[in-house]
Amino acid sequence: MKAFAKSILFAGVLVMGANGLMAAPASTNNVSLKQLVKQTKALEATAEAPAQHKALAVEYRQLAQRQLAESNKHAEEAAWYARFPIYSSAKFRASTIDHCRFFAEKYRNDAQRSEQMAAHHEALAS
Repeated sequence: MKAFAKSILFAGVLVMGANGLMAAPASTNNVSLKQLVKQTKALEATAEAPAQHKALAVEYRQLAQRQLAESNKHAEEAAWYARFPIYSSAKFRASTIDHCRFFAEKYRNDAQRSEQMAAHHEALAS
């Protein structure tokens, strides 16, 4: 009976510990890039006052920084894959090097558009 009670307690502690790890509070700084795009577009739909346009310009600059960081991450991954001959083969190139280069370019273009939108909203705020 004593061993049974200990095993039940042990299982309970494991469950509570796992629950604590999974239920960690979400940080507001760890907003995904997709969520940040949605938030920025929602703010843009309602922006009318100069203060709102200024805040929107800040949001677009933050978005551009995140997109540029994502672009750099994919460029680094492409460079890493390019170091190994197997990833340059026709069999693996499309799913490794080409994939990373595509997303590096995509996020770089997105960052440029976000910077342009930031400048546009700064002009509207003036």
